[in-house]
Amino acid sequence: MSSLGEVQFALPFWYQLISFVILGAIWGSFVAALCSRWPFGEQISNGRSRCDACQTTLAPKDLVPIFSFALLRGKCRYCRQSIGVGALYTELISAAIGLLAILLVPSESALAMAVFGWLLLPLIILDYQRLWLPNRLVIALAGVGTVGGYFLLPDSIWTDRVIGGALGFLSLEAIRQGFRKIRSEEGMGGGDPKLFGAIGIWLGWQLLPMTLLLACLIGFVHVTKAYVRYGALPLRLPFGTFLSVAAFLLAAFH
Repeated sequence: MSSLGEVQFALPFWYQLISFVILGAIWGSFVAALCSRWPFGEQISNGRSRCDACQTTLAPKDLVPIFSFALLRGKCRYCRQSIGVGALYTELISAAIGLLAILLVPSESALAMAVFGWLLLPLIILDYQRLWLPNRLVIALAGVGTVGGYFLLPDSIWTDRVIGGALGFLSLEAIRQGFRKIRSEEGMGGGDPKLFGAIGIWLGWQLLPMTLLLACLIGFVHVTKAYVRYGALPLRLPFGTFLSVAAFLLAAFH
């Protein structure tokens, strides 16, 4: 019986490339809807998408990822009001994740790389926009990582990933609890240690120190940019976003 990697490797490169980009765009469309509805208590399955301006239910031809926005020139077909570009950006980023997975990692690891990035994407968006890392998404990332981590990093044995999961969670949880005890206030959200543990299941313990360092560097750039633009330091930081971006970059370029 052929393994998943062997089947994928047998497919032509151009077919893999197009497939991953299309799948990424479709997933991005779903993620955009999820991130716009879930924080307000709306279920993604509750009805079809509507125009925010005129509330007209959108037809399938209006919901083709990326292409519908381009063909309609960023306007609603029915009321001609401008459509927000947030969904388009999410679709493009998700498609880019699929593209990078094919271009940057060995063919047998490309699918796992793409899935890793696609599962991180809603966490990146929700934490950046809402400072929220939903447990269900973190658990899904960890659960898929118990299998996907093997395909992403075949040289990492299962004990590395078990240790990575435990070490990732416990290290940030210890920092979180220590800060709370010293300062009598929350310095880190409870979702960050869980997310770092889930990342550890994917990457193994060996890449966790570099992931944390890179996340801090990304955070430093974010803080510097905010200070230059607004003249003040942000009071709260989406550290889960920084961790997720760092983890994806390290998985792609390690």
